[in-house]
Amino acid sequence: MNNPLISAVRGAICVERDEPALIEAASCKLYIALLEANDIQESDIACLLLTQTGDLKSRNPAGALRKGGHCATTALFCMQELEIEGMLEKVIRMLVITNKAVGEVTPLFLDGAEKLRPDLANLGTIVNSQGK
Repeated sequence: MNNPLISAVRGAICVERDEPALIEAASCKLYIALLEANDIQESDIACLLLTQTGDLKSRNPAGALRKGGHCATTALFCMQELEIEGMLEKVIRMLVITNKAVGEVTPLFLDGAEKLRPDLANLGTIVNSQGK
């Protein structure tokens, strides 16, 4: 079976404190790392979905990416993460949806976010749903 025409790559990163500069740095770090780890060019991105936990209020990660010189023509959609008792705090999550097939995707969980999905953080790569 052929590779799908789209791919989705997820990642998350923890931020030490709710400070604009830290949110900006973490957002750009995760974004760049996701693209590099998955050999994705910014022009391959159909859209980028972002969430952040409610304790991060000083900066929007979409604005942080644009300020960092990224995603000038990429559709960005930001949401607040659902508030769940016992959830990991100070987390930014990204779901990069590409308009190209990526054979294997590498999810990234950085700077403490490995706790969210230790199964994926330790796995390193995930084969796409077609087993390619």
